[in-house]
Amino acid sequence: MKKLIASLICAVLCCVAAATGCAKQVNYLNFVSEKRTNVYVYEDDDVSIKVNCSYKEQPYSADGIKGEVGGLCEIFVSLPKNPQELEVDFEGFGGEMNYRAVDNLYYLSFTAEPFTKNSLEIKLTADGKENVYAALTVLYAGVLSCDEAVLCVVEHAGTLFESLTVNGVFDGEIFVRLLYDEGCYYYVGVCDKQKHVTAFLIDGEHGKVIATKETDG
Repeated sequence: MKKLIASLICAVLCCVAAATGCAKQVNYLNFVSEKRTNVYVYEDDDVSIKVNCSYKEQPYSADGIKGEVGGLCEIFVSLPKNPQELEVDFEGFGGEMNYRAVDNLYYLSFTAEPFTKNSLEIKLTADGKENVYAALTVLYAGVLSCDEAVLCVVEHAGTLFESLTVNGVFDGEIFVRLLYDEGCYYYVGVCDKQKHVTAFLIDGEHGKVIATKETDG
């Protein structure tokens, strides 16, 4: 009887070890459905401009399933006085911006590969009056890449990733977004097929997890 119990325990441990080893061999970067790689910012006493550069699932849906991913640029503009019409032009892209009353800002998105240069020259035309601004990248030496940020979370939350890995396939999707607040940070979200998201905020230089939050879609 003791031999039978020992054999069963051994079998279970072997299965667990095999599953863990299998999970570690999975390239979780293949399951990233949103990757914000760069952010550009301009701000003075009156004008605020932010440009987010990403690779993002199209159409976007936080459902635990990675769809087709493409380049996306989003620009947000806040002005002291809202014009009747606001147009933006930079890097060969642009158009008329849409006003978001809830956020009190203007917004425009378009399909484009993420920019990698240090600054963007942005021309705003408000009711026929033009102004040009230089938005600078928030990236600086020593900041981790999106891929490195994801791998830091994989290492930190190994049990979570292993629980969502079945037969060598990750049963979910991953979001990673570069954030800036007097320094660079990353948001990394792990979404399963029940739309449950485990989110991690990590230090952009050292990959240390600062906070964790769980939400249901």
